[in-house]
Amino acid sequence: MKLEEIKNTEFKNMINLAYMQGENKNQEAVLKIEEDMKEYIKDNEFIISVENNEPVKIPYGNDDEYIVPVFSDEREYILGMQYFSLNVMDENKDYIIEKLDYFKKLEDDPKFLGYLVNISSVSYILNTSLL
Repeated sequence: MKLEEIKNTEFKNMINLAYMQGENKNQEAVLKIEEDMKEYIKDNEFIISVENNEPVKIPYGNDDEYIVPVFSDEREYILGMQYFSLNVMDENKDYIIEKLDYFKKLEDDPKFLGYLVNISSVSYILNTSLL
């Protein structure tokens, strides 16, 4: 599969909807959207930023906790890499197209907080309970 073939528009809409419902403190709606997201993640592939075939890990919080950036389409990947370059984080970075469970062993790491979707725009951390 090619980079330009990855289009997760429906998923981006779910992220926006979850964010809006969260702002409105509608927890019931957020939980329903997260269930839909969980199903979507099982069946679809995303662009994952890698370095030497390992997921790129971004420090987040204390105690060496980290998140792993993923992108929902080509445009978001390009914007994300621009964001990385502004922060001098883009050296030797590449991408693969995979389902999010490709790096399943990360889920066993207590320092792994989840995947960050579209770091440069509609940022949303997928917590590990959705994986």
